[in-house]
Amino acid sequence: MEDYDTKNQMHAIFLVLGSLSYCYFLVTKIPKGIIRVISLLPIFYLFSILPWYFSSASARGISSFFITWITSFKLLLFSFDKGTLIYPQNPIDFFMVAVFPFKMKEKLPPPNPLLASPTLTKLLGFALPIVFLLSFYIYGENKLDTSNFTLFLCGLAMLSVLFMVFFINGETLARYELVQLFNKPYLATSLQDFWGRRWNRMSSNILRQTIYDPTRHSLMGTIGVGPAKVLATITTLVVSGIMHEMVFYYITCGMKPTWEVTWLFVLHGICMVLESGLKRLGRVMGWPAVNPVVSIVCTVGFACLTSYWLLALPVWRSTQKECGSGSYINR
Repeated sequence: MEDYDTKNQMHAIFLVLGSLSYCYFLVTKIPKGIIRVISLLPIFYLFSILPWYFSSASARGISSFFITWITSFKLLLFSFDKGTLIYPQNPIDFFMVAVFPFKMKEKLPPPNPLLASPTLTKLLGFALPIVFLLSFYIYGENKLDTSNFTLFLCGLAMLSVLFMVFFINGETLARYELVQLFNKPYLATSLQDFWGRRWNRMSSNILRQTIYDPTRHSLMGTIGVGPAKVLATITTLVVSGIMHEMVFYYITCGMKPTWEVTWLFVLHGICMVLESGLKRLGRVMGWPAVNPVVSIVCTVGFACLTSYWLLALPVWRSTQKECGSGSYINR
């Protein structure tokens, strides 16, 4: 079973690398717009089945969030020459920005001549393949425990990645800027502040570019600026709820969705609209501003209570934490 899990995990890694190679080398040659979106449909499908290659709930949750959701949305923006994927100029940059919470820096520091040393690069380039081959030889001769050997290979793979980042090009590591995921959410003074600027900023930015901005711009000329913002906000949070529901669908091994997670975001969207309306009314009526401490307690308390009720409990009610690796294939 362990060998089967390891094999499926390797298939998942190669699936991601192959899909992103197709995007970088072929899709970039296709004109932006609907045609490029159509060319990416097979990739969206492959990313949708990717989490089923993992047997553990945590691995399915992580892969479904970062690959099935975030990377797919990055590629959707890339279809229209928008987002962070239009800046990478080589495959390594493209892969790193597509999969990890990185973005390209606008200004690059000068290269480090020590890290860019061709002698060191060649030495490590010869050493790593030899170490990998020796590892497989030792495993075959001594029949080592598969799980320990897998962990050992994962460590070697991480060393290989570090080798690529640090030594293939001295400037490689300096090219990336880590996207700040959280910005002190416990200090949020409103739901808009919580979701828009403090909690999971990576998904917030992606949703703003893919859902909120297009919806608002398309409705402004028809229904006006204010109503367009309201509908765009609710639409964005509904989509966010559906995507979170998808992540929990993978985590719970494909159990039938209860849609409680989606209702959490619908509830928060409605409350954000009411909150914005009350603030506007308060300014018109001259009401005194709410004490920041009171705002923080009410906002964080409401977010915690509703998240526990509609987000944590549905997952905990699912007793199935593990499912067969490659379960999609076995269906």
